[in-house]
Amino acid sequence: MIRYLLLCLMVLLPIAGRGQCFSSAGNPVGGSGNTGTLDKGTLSVVGYYKYALSDRYFEGSQLSEVDIIRNANYNYLGTLLAYGVTNTVTLETELGYFINKTKNYRIPEGYSLKGFGLSNAAISAKYQIYYNPEKKIEFSAAAGIKFPFSPNSKEVDHVRLPFDLQPSTSALGMIMQAYLIKQHSLSGMRYFLYNRMEVNGVNKDGYRYGNTLTNSIFISRHLIRTSNWPVSGTVIMQVRNEIRGRSYINKVAEPSSGSVKVYVSPQLNLAFVEKWNLSFLVDIPVYQYYTNLQLADKVGFAIILVKPVEL
Repeated sequence: MIRYLLLCLMVLLPIAGRGQCFSSAGNPVGGSGNTGTLDKGTLSVVGYYKYALSDRYFEGSQLSEVDIIRNANYNYLGTLLAYGVTNTVTLETELGYFINKTKNYRIPEGYSLKGFGLSNAAISAKYQIYYNPEKKIEFSAAAGIKFPFSPNSKEVDHVRLPFDLQPSTSALGMIMQAYLIKQHSLSGMRYFLYNRMEVNGVNKDGYRYGNTLTNSIFISRHLIRTSNWPVSGTVIMQVRNEIRGRSYINKVAEPSSGSVKVYVSPQLNLAFVEKWNLSFLVDIPVYQYYTNLQLADKVGFAIILVKPVEL
C-alpha cells in the first residue's frame, strides 16, 4: 500500500501545472503531487526539479507573428512533505524556489529581465472519504491555504519586477483538491483522476493573479515485475487540462490574461528496492487558447525523487 501511494505521489507531480509561468507567479507544479492518504506514521519526502521554455506568442488559439521576446524560461526546485497523522488524515506542506524566471528580449539585443526567489508555500489537510480495499478504490479530498514568505513584490536593483516574473503572488490564497484512484493488481494498471482549484487573493500592489482549475487523468502500467530484480519500472501517461481565470489590477481585468490549455505528459518511474523512486517526465502542450496576445508554453520537463520514511 505504501509503495502504491508513493508511486501515486510522484505521478501527480505534473509540470505544469501551474505551468503558465509567464502570466502567473507561484508554484509551477500542476498538482501538489499528492494522492490518497498515507498510512499512519508514514512520512514521504519529495524533491523535484523543473525546467520550462516559451518562445512564441498565441492570440486566441492561433500562433502569432509577434516577435518581441526571443524566449522565456524558468528553473524551479520544489519539495513536498506529507505525513500520515491517522490512516484517514494526512498533512502536507509544499515549498519551492525559483532559481530564475527569465525573459530574453530581441530588442534591444541582449536585454533580459530575471526574477528569482521563494515561491508560495502551502499547508493542507487531506481526508479519506471512501476506501474499498476489495475493489481497490479510494476517494480523498483536501483543503488548505497558500501564503507568500513576503507580502512585498520582488525588486531587483530597487525596481519592482513585472508581475509575470514575480516568484510568488505576494498574497494569501486557498487550495482545494480531490483524488479518485482505481487499481487493477492483476493487470498492473492504475487510474487516477485529480482536480485542484487555486484561489488567489489581492496583494499590496492591488494585483490578483487569476484563479486556476486543473483537471488531470493518469493511466499507469508496470514494465518490470520480478522480485529478483532490484529495480521496477512503470510507464505513465497523463492528460491535463488547465483553466486560468483573468488577472486583475485594482479590480480591472488585465487584457492579456486568462487561458485554457491541454497537455500530454509521458512519464517513466523507476523504483529502487522500494526505498527510492526516481521519475522523469515531459510536458507537451497540445492545445492552447489565450485571451488576447500572450506568451505561450512550448515544452517542459521534470525530474522527481521520492523517499518514504517510516516513523
